[in-house]
Amino acid sequence: MTAIDDLGWMNGGSLAETGGPWRIGFKRKMETSDYHPFIEVGKELGIRFQGLFVLAEMDRLNILKNYPTATQAGRNWDNSENISPEQIKIMNFVRDSSAYLEFGLHGIGHEHWENGKRTRAEWYDMENDKPWDESDLHKHVEGYKEILSQYGLDKTNGHSFPESFVPCGWALYWNPEGEYSTTSVLQQYGIKFANTWFEKVEELNPPIKFGGGIDHGVLVLNRYNYGNDWYMVGKLPERPLKEFKTNVIETHWSNWLATDDFLQESLNRKWIDFFKNIQASPTHYYAKNTEQFYSQWLYKKYTKVTRKKSGEIIIDNRKMPDEIYENSLLGLLTLKTKLEKDEHISYAEIDGKQIPSYYEDSGFGFLFIPKLEKKKYSVKIKIGKQIPENIVINNGTSNIYSIEKVNNNLIFELRTYGTQEIEIKTKNFKKISSLNKNIRVVKKRFDTESRSLFVTLTANDFQGETGKIKIYR
Repeated sequence: MTAIDDLGWMNGGSLAETGGPWRIGFKRKMETSDYHPFIEVGKELGIRFQGLFVLAEMDRLNILKNYPTATQAGRNWDNSENISPEQIKIMNFVRDSSAYLEFGLHGIGHEHWENGKRTRAEWYDMENDKPWDESDLHKHVEGYKEILSQYGLDKTNGHSFPESFVPCGWALYWNPEGEYSTTSVLQQYGIKFANTWFEKVEELNPPIKFGGGIDHGVLVLNRYNYGNDWYMVGKLPERPLKEFKTNVIETHWSNWLATDDFLQESLNRKWIDFFKNIQASPTHYYAKNTEQFYSQWLYKKYTKVTRKKSGEIIIDNRKMPDEIYENSLLGLLTLKTKLEKDEHISYAEIDGKQIPSYYEDSGFGFLFIPKLEKKKYSVKIKIGKQIPENIVINNGTSNIYSIEKVNNNLIFELRTYGTQEIEIKTKNFKKISSLNKNIRVVKKRFDTESRSLFVTLTANDFQGETGKIKIYR
């Protein structure tokens, strides 16, 4: 999974020399087109990148004067120079592109200020190795919510608060055994997943060797930088994949931007090739979205998968901690199988039930198995020349949770993001309907030759919608 930090600034140049934020280290005005690279790369690969947003310069009503520790100006905050139609254009584009870019929480101003004096960083005082007052964190979240509301991205309009979080400057107050931590506050607002560089707060004894852990219901994973520092324009990780010690790939906004428009397509292609190289590796899988990635991390940590010579796969999930289920952190398990030319997985079931979702990429077949309970399972697959019927081909970024036949009709449950197309293998089709009013069927077409139904869905909530789709046959 790739985290993209520091989105949301309207200006890229650093103000660090005068006590302000570092921003992105690219001195120019930021605009809507600067968000296109993630979307274009994500569309080609079927990936929903984790975007982390800083929202101070998106404030159109100057509400941040009520949150003085969030900006250098404090009570004198005035964002007039940034107020323009471009802000609305950016936020609407991000909302409408949520199939390929997640809107995650990073911060308001990235640092913490008192009477104009800056301290790193917004969510924890890493200069003095101490937490900020708990009430201050609540205020920062409330300020963040107010700015989102200025763009209609709130509960009133059917939008949820972000599920993902990366602390500014990697400054996280890790304190799972205490009453208060950074994530004990954020969990109250809906944060479930976080990642940071644990070594930056080593004094708090985070689970560096384990690779991650749970703090007050939030799964926090470790991450490193692999040679693409936050200010490096058009810079990909330079370390080879075999040297990656963490599963989260750290990037920042500048890393995705070329110095001029005519160079951007070439840079996008480099990122596409980078991710294709990961997918082509027999030992790696690049997850389609954050929920899927964190689930796969948990399965890799706690679940034993044994492939027998007969082709049967035994999955032992009995060691998955109860805490994972109590905090609703577990989702799909992905199994990767090597395919030769013209081969497909033609049959796939788990404990006698058909596996609902599948896709192929880079010479592999990927099976998406519904959330596992704490027990052993038997998976049986066959390799053949045709993909089975009654299965979703997940070339997009949705999560397909289940599929069932009811009176010859198909009902499948999914979590989908933004507007995207899914493909269902079915021998015939009469009509289709969404059983969740917040998931709309925008377009549909049936291809008789491939026996595939192609359906375009739109989710209302920019954080995603869960519901069932019924296919009448």
